[in-house]
Amino acid sequence: MARFLVALLAATVVAVQAGEQLGHAAPATAEVFWRAVLPHSPLPDAVLRLLKQPAADATGFVVRDAEDRPPFDYRDYSRSESDDEPSKRTGATSGARDLDYDDYYSAADKLRGAAAAEYKEPSSSLAGSGASTARGGKAETTTVFFHEEAVRVGKRLPFNFPPAAPAALGFLPREIADSVPFSTAALPRVLSAFGIASDSATVASMEATLRACESPTIAGESKFCATSLEALVERAMGVLGTRDIRPVTSTLPRAGAPLQTYTVRAVRPVEGGPVFVGCHDEAYPYTVYRCHTTGPSRAYMVEMEGARGGDAVTIAAVCHTDTSLWNPEHVSFKLLGTKPGGTPVCHLMPYGHIIWAKNVKRSTA
Repeated sequence: MARFLVALLAATVVAVQAGEQLGHAAPATAEVFWRAVLPHSPLPDAVLRLLKQPAADATGFVVRDAEDRPPFDYRDYSRSESDDEPSKRTGATSGARDLDYDDYYSAADKLRGAAAAEYKEPSSSLAGSGASTARGGKAETTTVFFHEEAVRVGKRLPFNFPPAAPAALGFLPREIADSVPFSTAALPRVLSAFGIASDSATVASMEATLRACESPTIAGESKFCATSLEALVERAMGVLGTRDIRPVTSTLPRAGAPLQTYTVRAVRPVEGGPVFVGCHDEAYPYTVYRCHTTGPSRAYMVEMEGARGGDAVTIAAVCHTDTSLWNPEHVSFKLLGTKPGGTPVCHLMPYGHIIWAKNVKRSTA
């Protein structure tokens, strides 16, 4: 099996190299698929980048670790308490990067210390709450959660946008991705195929991704993990119950942007709710998206201008409107001063993360 996987991966590298030599005259099969099934939705920059990743040595991959992840690392809602331990999750260091902002339902006692140590009370001069503050008008920490009323023209929020950290190989061709085992039980064979030592720090990140994908769903939630672009699109269509869907993504610089206060200049509601599918890229040698339904939510495209001048961004934001079933100890309530069933809890979608919405302007499904 290991030899077979190595051969498949080597074939992928050859295909990527051939595509680079042909330039734009030979788009990836997945790109052709996207244009065929989503003709009215241009490929988001982050997805296009994953389809055009530079070729790499099939035995020399490095999986990004927790330090490459933004502090708003959206992960699974329903892992067990043991999976909340940082050492078992991603090998992450303590502090903001350990906080699992999508883990609404698991015990959060371990988060309290990190939240108290990392986050300061918000300044009344800023609309963002919890993970942000300002002194003398200068932002000191980035916003993680915010109230829905912050999504208004003229409001200000401090953000730090980290550089993009895509998987080494990007999206694998579907026939190859489908041939690579994707389970905790098969991980030793995958490590052998990728030439990753079993005691490597990379393994912890891969294990965390597999656990997040294999964990059970909560009542009323749909969840899946996709290892190819085709699977990502088709599964999102299946969950939303229509083939007429569209992707909604943040428009952020690939190189990231330093911490600064942003002023909201325009807000556009995202139609197709009240339930969307949120997809988050996970740590793995090739691109893996973990997707889940958002529950009752409102989504927005928020245009913002940075205080430094010239740093204009557009973020996709999700506001969860029903938090009645969330864990009362979830860190968002601490940071926002609210409780389950209270005011909506909002967060942005980082670079490369996707909201899938029904295209209601074209479909009533």
